Amino acid sequence: MLVLQTGSIFASTKEGFVQDYFIIGQGLAGSVLALKLLEQGKRIHVFESPQPNTSSTIAAGLMNPVTGKRMTVSWRADEMFPIASRFYQKQESLLNTSFFYPMPVYRVFSSVGEQNDWTAKMHESRYSRFISPDAIEALDATQFRNPFGGLKVTGGGRLDVPQLMDATRKRLLEEGCFSLRHISAEDIQTIGEGYSIGEHQARRVVFCTGVDMDNWGFLPFTPMKGEVLEVEAPQHDREKIVVGGCFFSPKTNGNFYVGATYDWRNLNLVRTEKAKLELLERLGRFVEGNPKVVDHRVGVRPAVKDRRPMLGQHPEMKGYYLLGGFGSKGVSMAPYLADCLIAHMEHGQELDVELNLRRFL
Repeated sequence: MLVLQTGSIFASTKEGFVQDYFIIGQGLAGSVLALKLLEQGKRIHVFESPQPNTSSTIAAGLMNPVTGKRMTVSWRADEMFPIASRFYQKQESLLNTSFFYPMPVYRVFSSVGEQNDWTAKMHESRYSRFISPDAIEALDATQFRNPFGGLKVTGGGRLDVPQLMDATRKRLLEEGCFSLRHISAEDIQTIGEGYSIGEHQARRVVFCTGVDMDNWGFLPFTPMKGEVLEVEAPQHDREKIVVGGCFFSPKTNGNFYVGATYDWRNLNLVRTEKAKLELLERLGRFVEGNPKVVDHRVGVRPAVKDRRPMLGQHPEMKGYYLLGGFGSKGVSMAPYLADCLIAHMEHGQELDVELNLRRFL
């Protein structure tokens, strides 16, 4: 359990605090939360470690509303995906850069049976937002192996997560509210009803630190190691994401992401030949040609045992909050969950039991 140092070097009145919020971590979650709070006129200061976990920096940034082996609609997709799309498009305008690319996601059928199953169920109402009546179609056979065709899913796309983070950091630096500094428990002092870090003061602290959750060790995080490849495939269509045992997604630099693996046992940041060969074997099942591997990256995702995010207030420390546990779906979840947490912190709105970290207490 985290133990805070106490101090009295700053005024303890609410009016005396320089910031409303400290945000610890500027990955995807921290960046989205910072932008949301700035939109609402809140005073913030963001602290990012010089050696952050790489889960956000290597993320392929996929937004896919129909996922899994059974191709089910993602949890709360009807709420989350429209909110995420509007948020990223708005921030592109405000930050004067590009990082969000709406595009269809094609799921390659593995058999006639799978094709027939989808022909029967694609008209169900739960799929109507993301799958149109004419969604079954074949991909270009010169680029993809898809003898049974595939399913076109709309409402998704990809986010260039590193570009979003870079643009957010530029905004924070312009606002004078960013520090590149690792924050440990000893760096945070209580001052009355608030907290201080060095010369900075705030009423609340929000942790967005991914798998680096030492301050929240009582929660059941189940981190997952993931490996992804970057490949050159200049002859392939860049206007769609294709999934067929792994994902094949265009990158901003002209290459493609291929991924990803899932490993709960080995949580190191070591690239493995086994994962590389596994991904290339999967890719070869549906992608024609011989894409050239130009990079191989690894990160650790901050997942939770029940596959739901965790947010809310620390059970013992009044001003401590958490926004995390996104797993592999952070791009679609982050804007919605940031809204939920802000409403909880600012207006006392109750968090849904499926989101609230107190479900594990």
